[in-house]
Formats: sequence, structure tokens, C-alpha cells
Amino acid sequence: MESVDVALAVVCAVANLAMAAVLLVKGRGRTAVPRMFGRPQPLPRLRAAMHACLGMGLGVGWLVKDVFPPHSTADTVLFNVVMVLLVAGVVTALLGAFRHPRSLPNEAAR
Repeated sequence: MESVDVALAVVCAVANLAMAAVLLVKGRGRTAVPRMFGRPQPLPRLRAAMHACLGMGLGVGWLVKDVFPPHSTADTVLFNVVMVLLVAGVVTALLGAFRHPRSLPNEAAR
């Protein structure tokens, strides 16, 4: 694995896990929707789960993919775990998107 790949994998893992931690901290025990980057973040725990799955699936999975020899049992297990994490990230993203649809500007003006 080249140094650029390692750097990208570390950045991906750290950024997603940091975002999950911030969402968990800001969304804990409050009834108001936390705001990040100036935008409200509905369902902060669901979004935190999504970022944790993406950080572990993309970042950590990318880091350890070259540890095991190709086509070994450990490589197959790692591949399946990463795929499950990525699918879980996509499912949580879809749940968040369908539970809180964004209003269109024309509908809000009416």
C-alpha cells in the first residue's frame, strides 16, 4: 500500500469517526435538533451510526485490506465485514433521508 493510500484511508476513518463523535455529543439529552456547519442535523444518533459505519468500512477496511494474503479466509471475512458495514451505512443514510425529507423553497413560500 502506497503512502497516499494510507493517508487517504486514515483521513477517511478519522473524519467519519470524528463526525460520529460530534453528532453523539451534540445530540445527547437535548430535545432541540443540534446544528453543525450552520445546518440542523435531524436524527443525530442515526447520522452518527452512519458515519461510524462509513468510517470503519471505508477507512479501517482500506487500511487492513493488505494485511492478509489474497483469497485467504481472513481476507474473505474482512471483505464480508466491510461490505456489511458499508451496506449498514447506506441503509442508515436512506433511513435518515426518508424520515426527514427536505422542503422545497416553492412549497415553503405557499
